[in-house]
Amino acid sequence: MANNDNYDVNTFDFAFDEDGNGGFNSEDDLGIFLNHVSKPLAPNITESFQDVPKRYGGVYLGTDYGEKEFDIPITCFCTTRDEYNERIKTLTNVLVNTSSDADTEYPLRFNDDPDVTYYGHFTSIPTPTFINEGVQDFQTTLVFMLADPRGFLPQKEIKITDNDQQIIPEGNTEVDPIIHIIPKTDLYYVGYETNDDYVAVGYNVDDGDTATDSDGNITVMGQSQTQQVDDPCNSLATWIQCGEDTQAFPIYKGELDGKSAATGTSIMVAKDKDDHYEWGSRGKHKNFYGPAVMHNGLPKITPYWKVSVRLHHVKRMKNERAMGKIEAYLLDNNGNVCGRMGIEDYSMGRYPRAFIQLGNNFGLKSIFETDFKRHSEPRL
Repeated sequence: MANNDNYDVNTFDFAFDEDGNGGFNSEDDLGIFLNHVSKPLAPNITESFQDVPKRYGGVYLGTDYGEKEFDIPITCFCTTRDEYNERIKTLTNVLVNTSSDADTEYPLRFNDDPDVTYYGHFTSIPTPTFINEGVQDFQTTLVFMLADPRGFLPQKEIKITDNDQQIIPEGNTEVDPIIHIIPKTDLYYVGYETNDDYVAVGYNVDDGDTATDSDGNITVMGQSQTQQVDDPCNSLATWIQCGEDTQAFPIYKGELDGKSAATGTSIMVAKDKDDHYEWGSRGKHKNFYGPAVMHNGLPKITPYWKVSVRLHHVKRMKNERAMGKIEAYLLDNNGNVCGRMGIEDYSMGRYPRAFIQLGNNFGLKSIFETDFKRHSEPRL
């Protein structure tokens, strides 16, 4: 398993985890020799240029910077045909991604510069060619593409010592830093500001017509804070079961099926007479599937609002490979989705993520997200 402290500089590590361990080392795990890699100076560049009739020259409209491409030449030395076949199988299993999250980009680092991690995907894995007749040694060139052409420096922990603290990332280009906030005590509210943009998640704990913050301060709701719905979710009396025969409803990367039920404390997936959850028909769907319910409309339309919802997600399979998700949607007065929040699993038993998104009709933008797959470091 990869740990770049122990490997030769003429190797690379692939698909390791957040702390830099795990994954595959090109020499020890894949059995391949890394030839000289010429690292590109820049990503793919496309010029925008417009011809103008009867003009000497034209109009330059700017330059687009696309993906960055790494061509990685490798050689594998094999003494027998069996060893050749084993190496081919290993490379196929590691480099070909057929999982349900095929849009995932995986980390790669070259151990001659181990502090920089790139995230990308293989776009070309050519058929190997034998070096000489009568021997099993082979070579090929892997093509690794970076949608984000920058590299990530090591994660840094920064202690917040002031309410107005400036953080200047290292590196040599503009960055969109990924910030992980690790609270040491229970919080009901968290927010941050970058330049003139800000975002806040969470709010006070509501209790009737009053709001209590984390310090115990009680505020009585004024005329601008009128509570319209306070649903304990212990009954389906105020909810409509969504389905083809009742309330049609679009599910993000999912399909409606199964049934919902209410307990004394929550709304959840119903169970049949054998105590099995009624998610729906197995083997029928390609995406997530399960039941959905829609709350009765608000008594009054308002342009400004706040909403709180409690979601509970748990893995029940011992191997943790079963995938599930729970989501809550916010609808506008036309029934279109304008907000989405939830918790969902990744494949292969990896940690789930929580998210909050706002936008229009599934053209949503994340304002809060937990994601174990990315480092929270400045980028080159």
